[in-house]
Amino acid sequence: MKLPDSINPRRFGLIAGVAVLFLALIAFRGIQQHRLNSKPLEAERIPVELTVPEMFVFTDEVSFVANLEPEEQAAVVAKLAGKTVLRVLVDIGTPVKAGQVLAILDDSLLRPQLAQVEATVEKARAALSQAKTQRETARKDFDRYEQLYGENVISGQQFDHAKGQVEVAEAGEKLAQKQLAEAASGLDQLGVLMGYHVVRAPISGVIAARTIDPGDTSSAEKPSFLINRQDRVKVRGAVPESACSKLKIGQEGTVVLDALEGRAVKGKVLKLSPAIDPVTRTGQAELLLSADQGLMPGMYARVTLNVGSHEGLAVPREAVKSLAGTGEKRVFLEKEGKAESRMIRTGAEEKDRIEVVEGLQPGEKVILTQSVRIGEGSLVEVLKP
Repeated sequence: MKLPDSINPRRFGLIAGVAVLFLALIAFRGIQQHRLNSKPLEAERIPVELTVPEMFVFTDEVSFVANLEPEEQAAVVAKLAGKTVLRVLVDIGTPVKAGQVLAILDDSLLRPQLAQVEATVEKARAALSQAKTQRETARKDFDRYEQLYGENVISGQQFDHAKGQVEVAEAGEKLAQKQLAEAASGLDQLGVLMGYHVVRAPISGVIAARTIDPGDTSSAEKPSFLINRQDRVKVRGAVPESACSKLKIGQEGTVVLDALEGRAVKGKVLKLSPAIDPVTRTGQAELLLSADQGLMPGMYARVTLNVGSHEGLAVPREAVKSLAGTGEKRVFLEKEGKAESRMIRTGAEEKDRIEVVEGLQPGEKVILTQSVRIGEGSLVEVLKP
């Protein structure tokens, strides 16, 4: 394009440059104004509820696990070894009464001796009866001779003879009594020995184990039967030494049985060990329970005993989070609109409360809301109650 002759090219270039610079300045100022008028975008705040640590009275408890045992258990051992078992009258699960016959052993070798001793006793009884009769006769004769001697009818020699006959008869009676007593004692001892051939139940209960059958040889060391008393059962376990002094005989405890769908029953402390195990630093506690609640020896039990109470700083259970892998406990605090992570050390737990032993102070604002979105420094918005 050809410029008119009246326009100087240099002057035209200068005007064009000024115009471009002017337009650039306008554009720059527009951008600056836009930046001044625009607000920065803020991250979304997470709505949360707060709680504050409060003092709470916690129940002090000790717990242990164990198997139920019969309150009383008797191992029945034959009193004679080497005898053939003739009969077994009970089996596992059979209810028995104290004194009931459980088994009979072969006593055939003893029976001839028994018959002989019985005959000796009968003979001694007959001899005693005869000696008694002789003593009575001698006494009557002496009484008559004494009267006659007083009347001077008989001589002194006859009187002394009658007196001597009484003494002989009395000595004979005493000897017969002694012989009968010895024979009867032998019979009693033999009777006891015969009784050993009969195995009896020492207590009432249920046969829990049986180790003999007819034809077996009896043992005086290995139990032939095991009897459990079934009307009551017990459970025992280790208790920390710090709690032992707080337990008392007769104190109630709670026993939870998994076999009965977690049913809880009450038991009472029956025994407490008088000494502490120096290795484990624990004592033994034994609780007694009534077996009429479907309880049976061998059932797995979880036992809890109340040993007092204490007051501690607590927060709701839902405010505490366990870290995966370590199990450490953490809470989040609200500080000026932000979440702040805090590690804590916990103690007792009861109902919906957890004791905070270390890491929190009364009045601090603890975030109650649990959310995967909440982390260190997260922006939070406190919901009004």
